[in-house]
Amino acid sequence: LRATPTSVGAPSPPLARGFKMRSAPPHATVAAARGLCFLPLLCRMDLREHLSGKPIGPSLDGTSSTVLVRYMYDGGSLAQGRLCQFEPSSAASATGLELLRCLANDGVDLTRFYVCVYETIASRGSWMPVLRDVVDADADANDAADPLLPLCAEAPDGSPVARRIDVKLFRRAAASFDAARADQAAQPSGKLAKGGYFGIGVVGAKNQANLGTLWRSAYQLGASLLFTVGTRYKNQPTDTVHAIQRVPFFELDDWNAFVETCAPKGALWVAVEFGGTPLSEFEHPPNAIYLLGSEDAGLPTSVLRACHATVSLESENYASYNVAVAGSILMYDRLAKARRRQESARLGVRGKGTQWSAGVS
Repeated sequence: LRATPTSVGAPSPPLARGFKMRSAPPHATVAAARGLCFLPLLCRMDLREHLSGKPIGPSLDGTSSTVLVRYMYDGGSLAQGRLCQFEPSSAASATGLELLRCLANDGVDLTRFYVCVYETIASRGSWMPVLRDVVDADADANDAADPLLPLCAEAPDGSPVARRIDVKLFRRAAASFDAARADQAAQPSGKLAKGGYFGIGVVGAKNQANLGTLWRSAYQLGASLLFTVGTRYKNQPTDTVHAIQRVPFFELDDWNAFVETCAPKGALWVAVEFGGTPLSEFEHPPNAIYLLGSEDAGLPTSVLRACHATVSLESENYASYNVAVAGSILMYDRLAKARRRQESARLGVRGKGTQWSAGVS
């Protein structure tokens, strides 16, 4: 808020509902002595009160040719979706390539994700891939393969249809670990380092002290990156090694931000949740991102579906672990199994291929 001079004794302009004024700064006394009254320069919002009414936004009337595209990443929700728009070449329909160009112009990486649109008539509601093999929106597609998206005002049952295409972006298949190793071995770059990397993060964490403990264990057990989704982290005394100063740490606003900016291209996503593969039987991917949920609700179902694998921790009695303990057990298990493989290799013992050798989509 800008300081606004008013006459002494004049009523102050009212503040918006939900805002409270702080006490006046020291210079306000001097200003009052000179016949001026200044509003305080700072205010804060009372989060117990909510702003009423809908925000102002652009409107599209029925005659507009603009088509809205609302998209999200697999694991997220349309409530967190983003909007972009394009002008179709035909008033009657849009093409798949036009949709892909719109998404690419908005920053979607088509080399990492393929597009599915929400189909409502034939399937009564399901996600249908559109030009799945196209990774360059500027390339020409086969006319027979490029689907048409009709821009009708009414559905067959007479219900109105909005000029909007709902899109979900799915991650493309990960490269085979064996193929990646073969490609590396073919390069004249000297001896290759063995082993992979992993990161660990929490979606919707609620206990800051648990995060501090988890980051400390992650640093000790060799994590390459740390992150939170939907939570801001405050330094905790439980992180005695100051892990976030030693390992890259990311604070992500939502699932879309994780998918777009934090998830490494060569890593598989592993959820830590009930009902997965028991940890004693689980084979850790060479490159992995481990996802833990909040202490009370766990991981959202949408996130579980987006992950390549789910692992669960066995117990003798009560099966629910503190999030920091669960993450620490998981990372220690990865380290212990990796060291056993190294020892077996040193002794010349050949093991079986891992379940990740063929790649996971």
